[in-house]
Amino acid sequence: MVDLSIQSRLSGNSRGDCCVSSIAQYMGPVARQLLDAWSALPKRQLVPDRQSFDPMAIARILPVISLLERAGEGEWRFRLIGTALEQRWGRRLTGLDYFTIASAEAAAVVRREFEGVVKRPCASWSIRCVEYDSGRHAGLEALHLPLRARDGSLSLILSCDGELSGRSPRETDRPMTILRVTRQRFIDIGAGVPAESALPGPAQPGG
Repeated sequence: MVDLSIQSRLSGNSRGDCCVSSIAQYMGPVARQLLDAWSALPKRQLVPDRQSFDPMAIARILPVISLLERAGEGEWRFRLIGTALEQRWGRRLTGLDYFTIASAEAAAVVRREFEGVVKRPCASWSIRCVEYDSGRHAGLEALHLPLRARDGSLSLILSCDGELSGRSPRETDRPMTILRVTRQRFIDIGAGVPAESALPGPAQPGG
């Protein structure tokens, strides 16, 4: 279960960035395991190659892992997605545009988040508010880590997400959309972080 106090205890400056060591201890177990596996991979200019990532190294959490691929400026699609995530959303998402599951408000923030991850490069941690069929709202913790594609380009993002409450929603209560991003922190992996948070300026310092 994710420590709900993470939102008030994350260290960072006024832009909301932080380093790996300052955030890892506050992550949920899934995000922490993914970060550990990614950190252990050999790097080329700070970022591992996709070929060096063995999914079986994180077999236990693989059902909630996704691999996102940049399909154009501001365009991202699910290249691979874990079975638990497709079951959670109640539809097949592999190959689809990522933003089909996000509101316009959330999509604008997530586009800036993803672009920051691959352009800097850096990692990103965020909390998303998701609305379910029942009308219930829940927070999802997400971690995004850059990977190099076969051609060497920074066009892949390795991701995981998990519900903050630790609850497993009823099978009939499926998420409909990501309503908004409520917290976001870029994480320095050695190249610094973007000059601005993915969130609008006024909302970031206090969360």
